[in-house]
Order: sequence, then C-alpha cells, then structure tokens
Amino acid sequence: MDNILHFPQETIVGRVVPKTMFYRFMEVNPRIKTRFVNDVVSINWLYKLSASTLNVTDTQEMKEVEVFVATLKQPDCPPDLFTFIDANMPHHIVFVLLHENNAMLLINYKEWADNTHTKFRITQAFTSPWVNVSELSLKIEGQSLPRIYDNFVAQVSGIGEHKAGKLSEIVQLKKEIAKAESDLQALQKKMRKEPQLDRQMAMNKEVKAKRAEIEEMKVKLENLK
Repeated sequence: MDNILHFPQETIVGRVVPKTMFYRFMEVNPRIKTRFVNDVVSINWLYKLSASTLNVTDTQEMKEVEVFVATLKQPDCPPDLFTFIDANMPHHIVFVLLHENNAMLLINYKEWADNTHTKFRITQAFTSPWVNVSELSLKIEGQSLPRIYDNFVAQVSGIGEHKAGKLSEIVQLKKEIAKAESDLQALQKKMRKEPQLDRQMAMNKEVKAKRAEIEEMKVKLENLK
C-alpha cells in the first residue's frame, strides 16, 4: 500500500491483517462479526511508530502507535467496529478509513484502565472529515510517543495546539461540556412545555445555573490550551 501519510520509510509495515485474526483472538459477538463481513473489504497494518522506527523516546505506558488502513465497502460504516478493535488491541491506534478515492482519520482517545496495562478505557472517538486521499494529512510532531499520540488526537479532533500533558484533561472537559449542553437543551425544552408559572420560574433558575456552569467549563478549557 502507498505511503499515504508520507511517514518515514522506517515506519512502514505494509502487512495485510486477515479479518479472521480479529475473530480468532477477540471475543467477537455476531453483530460485530457481521460488520467485519458486510462493511470492511480489508485491513492493512501500514505503519508502526516506536523508538526503533523513529528517533523518539517511548514510555512504559506507550511502546508503539500503530496505523491501520481499513478499506470500506460503504463510507457510512459505524465507528463502533473500530472502537471494538481499539479496545482489544495492546497498543494505541490511528485508523485511516478508505472508500474509493476518499479517506478520513479516526482515533479513539484511550488510556490504560489501571496499572496492570491489560485493558484500555476509551474516553472519546474523534474523526476527521472525508477528503480526497491526496489531501489526507497527519503530522508526526513531538520527541516522545505520548506527545506524538496527543498531537495526533489534537489534529484529528480539531483541538489544535495544547500544553504538554493536558490533552486528557481537555478531552474529558470537552466531553463534560457536550453533556452539559445536551442537558441544557433538554431542560429548556421541558421549561417551554411547563404550563405552571412557578415551575417555569424554578426551571429558569436551573437553566441560568447550567449556562453559568458551561461558561465556567469553557473558560477552564481555554486555559488548558
């Protein structure tokens, strides 16, 4: 497969990963297996980023970052298939999704669930827009694998530049803001339907408090970047 991200030659693996390997070594339920069969043409292990393939340092928590290319039968393949793969793989992963001449990036921001380093906790999934393959871009930036991975997440998610070591806080805070904004919308909708004035006034007080909470979180987010 072509070096579509233009990474250093030393990082290229270029190996097809049979879909049956995922069936054999992961606990695949029938729904996920159907996704593999119906939605994915092939999966290729394109790059391995490590201390041995890049002039960078690694850590006990992050020894490698893999890049897999998944060729899709349809562009609307549900992302939970890649969340499933990611949660069961021992390394951090970036997915390049291909359909015809278009491509997009998918990365699941994840951290080890505990000190045993046997199970990941996926915090949030991020995707880039679909673009022509020739326009796909992902830059290797940083002198350590954790910093490179954080910058990958920043590029794919649109978070952009951020202070070193702050990405996990940024991702968590963005998730909390999204939840608070969803709660606010639900509360406002409920208030509009409330026939009793006293209940409307009480709900309006809750709406103001929720707005203030969101603004406070957004200020905190800006200070982290």
